[in-house]
Amino acid sequence: MSQDVSTIHLVRHGEHDLSPGLLAGRTPGVPLSGRGIEQARRTAERLAQAGGIAAVYSSPLERTSRTAGIIADRLGLPAEISVALIEIDFGDWTGRPFAELNTREDWRRWNHFRSGTRPPGGETMAEVQARVLGFIEKLVARGPRSSAVLVSHCDVIRAVLAHCLGMPLDLLLRLEVATASVSTVEIGPWGPRILRINEEP
Repeated sequence: MSQDVSTIHLVRHGEHDLSPGLLAGRTPGVPLSGRGIEQARRTAERLAQAGGIAAVYSSPLERTSRTAGIIADRLGLPAEISVALIEIDFGDWTGRPFAELNTREDWRRWNHFRSGTRPPGGETMAEVQARVLGFIEKLVARGPRSSAVLVSHCDVIRAVLAHCLGMPLDLLLRLEVATASVSTVEIGPWGPRILRINEEP
């Protein structure tokens, strides 16, 4: 790998134990399911084969920090927490059933017009994108040892990939980011280059 190039592995947390009918968001105390733990172990094995990884960072939520811990243990590295990687703040929508949200005009608008919609009491997609890209920019500025694993959440990862692709935030849902999947971005003097998207364990 060129010394001018950094590699960022974006990993979504494994499957969690909350009912699939609820919007988890930043709800505290949502652990990985048994399947999620196994997914994280398989992802850890895959990343161990990648080589050159110098750091593991995680969103502070339980499902991400547990996923990151499994990966970090396999790589022989500590897992560091960064609030820049946390899930979107969904505000008043957090913990609500999707069946209820699907009846709301503001929720439908959010899913069609991400660039111009704010969840009630939450943050915009542009704010999410700015915080995670700012974190990656700081990592890359450190040089080639910035090659790292970032364990985060579906739409946070989508926001990074959309930026790298020059894709409008309104088209975010066209990107699939499955649980425990790996999406890898290489960043050099020419800018970002996506090596893989949604590689599942």
